[in-house]
Amino acid sequence: MSALLVVEDVVKRFGGVAAVDGVSFTLDAGQVLGLIGPNGSGKTTLLGVLAGTHDPTSGKVTLDGRTASGRGAHRAVSAGIARTFQTTRLFGTWTLREALRLAHGERRGRPGWPDEQIANLLGLGDALDRPGASLTSAAQRLAMIALALATGPRVLLLDEPAVGMDGTEAAALAAAVRRAAGELGVAVVVVDHNMQFLMPLADTVLVMAAGAVLASGTPAQIRSDEAVIASYLGEA
Repeated sequence: MSALLVVEDVVKRFGGVAAVDGVSFTLDAGQVLGLIGPNGSGKTTLLGVLAGTHDPTSGKVTLDGRTASGRGAHRAVSAGIARTFQTTRLFGTWTLREALRLAHGERRGRPGWPDEQIANLLGLGDALDRPGASLTSAAQRLAMIALALATGPRVLLLDEPAVGMDGTEAAALAAAVRRAAGELGVAVVVVDHNMQFLMPLADTVLVMAAGAVLASGTPAQIRSDEAVIASYLGEA
């Protein structure tokens, strides 16, 4: 059985600079991939290629055997790829339930999950009828993930979802993402600098440096990789 998401030798150049340089990986439904590396290593650009905001210079991304790269962000969402950003973008006076209903329009005929199921998986069951502006900062970040899931994605891209969270909030977020991946069968790619949050969450970890893949493997393998320790983990 082929992988759900296949990234094949993706290169993204800006002028003469390769921000992403020959990155390849595969991801199955329900799996969580952690994407780490120093600032400027190409993580956010790679997310942009996956999300359709950047066309790859070469290489391709396929979702369920169909080309998903080079089609634009709107078509990527229609194909089943959803992304969150570092900043929260909630409708302040709208309730979470109202915002989720609006997000349904991006399903484009794909099946989705009930709003209550999504909210409960993320620990937001009691927040459905509250305005976005009334939620805590941590709850707003969870709400952004809920809105992405409301589009009915096959792949969920999370860009620094734990930024600004304390240890307890980050642990709750990791548990919520794991529940969503397992119960909904969504493949998840997570970029985050918080190793205490990311390592227990990820099934596999891909480390980038200067646009290329420095290492990949299980969290335990990455923690003991000398090249990774020297270039990234040793900074902590």
